[in-house]
Amino acid sequence: MNVRNVITFLTLLFLPAVAFAFGADAADNARAELVSVGQTLTTIFGFLLGFIVFIAGCYKISLAANENQKSAFITPIVYVLSGTIMMNVFATLDVFTLTVFGVDNFCQIIKDGSAVDSCMSDAMSGLTGELKTRVEKLSGASTALAFLAHITIIVGMFQVIGLIYFLVGAYGLTQVANGSSKEAGYAKPVITMFASALIIDIPHTAQMAITTLETIGINF
Repeated sequence: MNVRNVITFLTLLFLPAVAFAFGADAADNARAELVSVGQTLTTIFGFLLGFIVFIAGCYKISLAANENQKSAFITPIVYVLSGTIMMNVFATLDVFTLTVFGVDNFCQIIKDGSAVDSCMSDAMSGLTGELKTRVEKLSGASTALAFLAHITIIVGMFQVIGLIYFLVGAYGLTQVANGSSKEAGYAKPVITMFASALIIDIPHTAQMAITTLETIGINF
């Protein structure tokens, strides 16, 4: 099976929008800055919430120690773990990326208000290379660069959304621990964190998906 025709169709479908947006460098920079601000604010909020959860966990540990209840240590330990994850979200994501993809760092495609070129050229190459080539053939190199700029913004937005849900999943561990959400158990927040981590590192996730498809004969 070959998906080149599908790629061509998608290129022709979205090319008018890309061509219309060509020349809007200032707008692209503003969007990238907005995405970067979103990442920063989400990280700060996650750190503050994680710090509160961590302190609450330490307090619960002291209460459990004073009451000599060994079984009561489970909840505060989960609190401490959840708080640590939220305070060190990027380090946690790096560990996830190393474990799942074998790469030292997750691909943060927009950082400090601009695109990370190494992320685009390495992790995103399998995802954007074919599309860029076809856009160049259809409308030139300049439009292809504008197309990649838009792809970068979209991926950056997905990373912010994934980061938010990752923090929601981490906080969900405490909800299960204190009995507020026992129905689904720890599986729901863990799955939320795992799925969110895949979305956050969507460049490596997409690259892995493309490699898997090529392995079974579906070539881009």
